[in-house]
Amino acid sequence: MRNAQTLAELLAALTIMGTLAAIAAPPAVRSRDRATARAAATTLRATLASARDAALAQASAALVVVDDALATVTVVVDRDTVLRHALTGDLRSRLTASRDTIRFGPTGRAFGASNTTLVIRAGAAAETVTVSRVGRVR
Repeated sequence: MRNAQTLAELLAALTIMGTLAAIAAPPAVRSRDRATARAAATTLRATLASARDAALAQASAALVVVDDALATVTVVVDRDTVLRHALTGDLRSRLTASRDTIRFGPTGRAFGASNTTLVIRAGAAAETVTVSRVGRVR
């Protein structure tokens, strides 16, 4: 009667487990990257909607200040910081913006000569949020 495994059995089991892990790891990482980018884009859209709502509610201009280096978005209304969100907690994530400030007027319309594009990248995944000149967030 044998109660233990041989070295060959252990090596075979470890080889099978290593092969399965190597097959499963890349899809899991891609899935995590997509989820991180999607969550950050959802937070960004909610922050932009809050800025527009604050501009409408207080009948004054609201600024959304985008900090690429820290991946944060800050909403300022009447020189008061109303809201600040760190979009990504992952070191592999980054935020790029075509403009560093988005201004919503008292009517809820955005000011500027062109649309603003914000891109959130997490690993290989990317999500894009666009703010049109009329203040529509897509």
